[in-house]
Amino acid sequence: MGTGSELTFKNEKMRRLFWILLAFVFVVSGCKKLDDNYRQFVGDGEIKYVGKADSLHIRGGDQRAELSWLLMSDPSVSSYKIYWNNRQDSLSGELTKTENVDTVKVIIDNLTEETHEFQVFLFDNEGRTSVLSSIVARVYGPRYRGSLLNRLIGNSKVLRGDQLELTMGLAEETLLYSEVRYLDINDELTSHRIIPNVEIDTLLNFPNGGSYEMRSAFKPDSLALDTFYTDFELFETEEFAFVENPLELSFKTRMVYGTQDNQLAILVSTDFNGVYEKEDINAAAWTDITEEFTLSSGGDDFTTSGIKELEAYMEPNKPIYIAFRYTYLPDAGNPRNWMIEDVLVKTVLNGMELGIEGKDVNIVVVGETDRDVAVLGSSGRITFRGNTGLRDQSLVTWGISGPLN
Repeated sequence: MGTGSELTFKNEKMRRLFWILLAFVFVVSGCKKLDDNYRQFVGDGEIKYVGKADSLHIRGGDQRAELSWLLMSDPSVSSYKIYWNNRQDSLSGELTKTENVDTVKVIIDNLTEETHEFQVFLFDNEGRTSVLSSIVARVYGPRYRGSLLNRLIGNSKVLRGDQLELTMGLAEETLLYSEVRYLDINDELTSHRIIPNVEIDTLLNFPNGGSYEMRSAFKPDSLALDTFYTDFELFETEEFAFVENPLELSFKTRMVYGTQDNQLAILVSTDFNGVYEKEDINAAAWTDITEEFTLSSGGDDFTTSGIKELEAYMEPNKPIYIAFRYTYLPDAGNPRNWMIEDVLVKTVLNGMELGIEGKDVNIVVVGETDRDVAVLGSSGRITFRGNTGLRDQSLVTWGISGPLN
């Protein structure tokens, strides 16, 4: 007779054997059912599939999408079915296979604005199906269109000769072009496209004081099916009074000695009253145009300024004044000497010269001086310089032309 521990061990072995046999019965039974189900569909032969939708592509558009694929070598293909929205929606169609590699394109309309997965099955006349081909794409719509902004216009400038110059803002990555339309000087509707890499463009035959509309065209990605547009935005321009015969300015400069920067400035004014006193000069509106010219950076030679047309700063039937201003500040370094010569003002249209010689320049000194800080040479040269002993005193010296018409 066995001990208690031996009986316990034998009972445990019997229980394990029972569960193993029970599991085996279930597996065999399940395999038989699967085999029965399998035979219901394929009989005693092997599974035969129709050729699938090969090289499947998709282009998302405005609440629609275009699917395309290739029909390769299987001549039995006769129809297709496309599922989306978790197979809640579908679209079917007939196909005709030729001897060539055929391209199938299908447009699906009335899609919601979101990312969709599309599943494509092909069928033959006996109802046999292909394996699944699937693809994912984003479909666009009102939300995307509402996020688009018209390209900004930084500035518009009326040019002589019935032209409007537009300075464009930075273009977005998906911008295709901006479309501008306006009634030209012949009262004809004109349309003009501005491409993204153009920063300054010109509208031709544009009426002085006219208006224009602009919209921008976008493509969400390079393969997108549709182009999206902003609404047309209206822009109006003010009528510009052209100066009958505008002027242009040029001169030469030379700078020597010292360390102080930005001492020489070139300015213009059309509201200076012609009284060469400190109060009257300060009361006038002066426009600094120094950056329009090239000034000396030092050395023995004079530097040519280049020619600047002054029409943008002139007003019809009003004279313009040109000023050279020299500034010394005590805490900005040692003063430099600036020499100016060959100051030339010409009319743009007939080339008449209105030269400004040294003797024609009116000198006004603002501040304490211990010497002649503006020297007028016999050759017409003007030399501006700082004090020698009064280095702790600020100094502003003006050289202002007479009225130029």
